[in-house]
Amino acid sequence: MAGPLPNFFIAGVPKAGTTALFNWLAAHPQMNGAYEKETCFFADPDSHAYRADFCVAQGLDTYSSAFPAPTPSTRVTFEATPFYIYSRAALEHIPGLETCPKVLFILRDPADQIASVFDYFQNNFSHIPAGLTFEAFVSAVHQGNGDFKGNELARNALGYADYLPWLMAWRERVGEARMMVRTFDQLRDNPRAICKEIAGWLDVSAEFFDDFVFTKENESYRPRNRALQTLNIAVRERLPKGRVYDMARRLYRKVNTRPVDRAGKAETKAQLRAEFAARNQLLAETFDLDLTNWGG
Repeated sequence: MAGPLPNFFIAGVPKAGTTALFNWLAAHPQMNGAYEKETCFFADPDSHAYRADFCVAQGLDTYSSAFPAPTPSTRVTFEATPFYIYSRAALEHIPGLETCPKVLFILRDPADQIASVFDYFQNNFSHIPAGLTFEAFVSAVHQGNGDFKGNELARNALGYADYLPWLMAWRERVGEARMMVRTFDQLRDNPRAICKEIAGWLDVSAEFFDDFVFTKENESYRPRNRALQTLNIAVRERLPKGRVYDMARRLYRKVNTRPVDRAGKAETKAQLRAEFAARNQLLAETFDLDLTNWGG
């Protein structure tokens, strides 16, 4: 084998704090994070994130190139591609890896998660038209009227926010001992506690997080100038990642972004919460989760 294979995956869900969590865990000296948080190696061929030159069909030697060489202290090698929860290829191949990987899923209130997916792919990217309202977006998804430039996370936003069937399929393949399900609320409200819990589950030192400084990552934004944002989208994926990239990214965010407009979504989110209430109750019972904060 050309390099390490992961024995831990953060496999869900999109827009639930997984970028911050990946960075926090990757700072641990016993944990070896992928060069890029989302390798997308197990993306399905019909996914917007699929890369023919870096996918499961290329073999695991290709996959191992996504990870730094382990150090003597490394206990865990991992990546965090949050749409793996929905990926047929991920479900087929990850459970059977020779590393017997553990799989973590972070869930978010469906109404908030759908709204964040909307904001992210309308503003940080351009899959959702700039002039489309959140209400119109939800209506289009309900009716199956939007392709959103081939972005399945937007197109299937409602079905993907019904987490139960996706989690049941994963539990059947990996078993309860190799699977953990937690919520965005837990991650947001007490990141230290959840990181220490994950560390203990993975058999690495939880004490590392006693004095750790937790920072937010990958928040959705609104561009001030759409033309400049279009240029940003076209250029940024071609730039090498590193310190210069990070500096340019921070400068761009300061100059051309502002917080997302959360006004005007309340009524649609209330309708979504009513729509998902029964499914969320079943989810809570099946995976022993406290979802009381998902009521609004």
